Amino acid sequence: MRRLTLGLAIAGVLLAAMGTAVAQGTTTALDPLAQRVEGPVSLTPEAADALRRRVLVECGLPADQRDNLPWYFHFEYGRRLLDAGDARRAVVQLSQSVEMNPDAKAEKRLYGMWFTDYLPYFQLAEAHASLGNWPCAANALRLSRNAGEAEMGDIPGDRVRALQQSIDSQDSSKLTGSCKKDEMLDPVIAAAQ
Repeated sequence: MRRLTLGLAIAGVLLAAMGTAVAQGTTTALDPLAQRVEGPVSLTPEAADALRRRVLVECGLPADQRDNLPWYFHFEYGRRLLDAGDARRAVVQLSQSVEMNPDAKAEKRLYGMWFTDYLPYFQLAEAHASLGNWPCAANALRLSRNAGEAEMGDIPGDRVRALQQSIDSQDSSKLTGSCKKDEMLDPVIAAAQ
């Protein structure tokens, strides 16, 4: 638990430093996450892979493991990608987590003594909204409400309301369409995974 807390604290400091550098229009040598590209993904493949390896280690997995990854890896990696601004890759990882473990729960045991609020539907809704995938954002938010994620976990009510307002403000014609994970997978992402 201490290792996870320390790792999260370090990641937070690095992401904060990256955010400051991005806001100032510069990059920082502190972390490869500072290397951003324009377009459908925000992290370079190298930065995404560095983040992936970091999450693998924090999950108690070998840094080079590629197959048979547990649901909690996909969830944690998806959360970190979303925090880093890479919503497209986050959608893929969070969707994989939900496919493997659809039951949202506060203080869910991941492995060992590591517990977290497993609230994947709300985070999936935020990722889809970041990409302008309004039908998927609306669907994921509905699933989040049905699962009671806001009540069971630590999701501020203003975040839920802001997301709902963003969805409601869309033209109804934008709220129809498919939400299949495979349609979100970009060839660049597939190559980086």
